[in-house]
Amino acid sequence: MPRKVIHTRTIVVEVFDEGDGTMSIEGRLQDTQPPESGYHKTGRRPDDPRPPEVLHGLSARFRVDRETSEILKTEGQFPHTPHARCDEVLGWLKRLDGLSIASGYTGKAREQLGSPRGCAHMSTLLQVMANTKTAANAYFMPGTRQERLRSFKQQLAAKGRIGLTDTCHGGKAGGAAETRVKAEIAEAEAQGII
Repeated sequence: MPRKVIHTRTIVVEVFDEGDGTMSIEGRLQDTQPPESGYHKTGRRPDDPRPPEVLHGLSARFRVDRETSEILKTEGQFPHTPHARCDEVLGWLKRLDGLSIASGYTGKAREQLGSPRGCAHMSTLLQVMANTKTAANAYFMPGTRQERLRSFKQQLAAKGRIGLTDTCHGGKAGGAAETRVKAEIAEAEAQGII
C-alpha cells in the first residue's frame, strides 16, 4: 500500500516588539486532512462552512511584559471548528493573564486550561507560543552591546542567573553560553564599559 498523508498540523507563531516594553505573541494552529479521508466522508455535516480540507483553525494572542514575562492580556479566536461549542474556551483564556512565561508556565497553564477545562488544540498552541516567546527573548536583544551586558549584569545581581539559564541543555547553568556571557561582562567591567 503506498504511503499517503492523512493529517497535517501547521502552527505558525510570530513575535512582535511593540516598542513600549511589551511583546505580542500571535499564533495560529490549523489541522487539515485530505477531503477523501474517513472523517470527511463520515463526520462532516453537509452544511459545514469550513473549507473542505480544514478540521480545526484557531488563533491566540498574548501581550507580554518584556522584562517580567508576565502575560498582560490573552485573546483567541476559533474561525474553523468541528463543534459549535469549541469557542466556549475563549472566555477561559483570561485565566492566563498574570501568569509569567517562565519556568513552571506549562504546568500552571495546564491547571487552568487542561483536559475538560479547555481545548487540547488551544493548549498545544499556547505552549508553542510560550516556547517561541522564550526563544525570541533569547535572540532579540535591543540596544547596544553595552546595554545588553548591563542588562545581563542586572539579571545576575537580581536572580543569580542570566535570562534563559537552565531552559535547555545549551543554556545550562555553568555551561558554555553562560560562561561566555559572564566573561563578556567581566571584560566590559574591566574596561569600564559597564
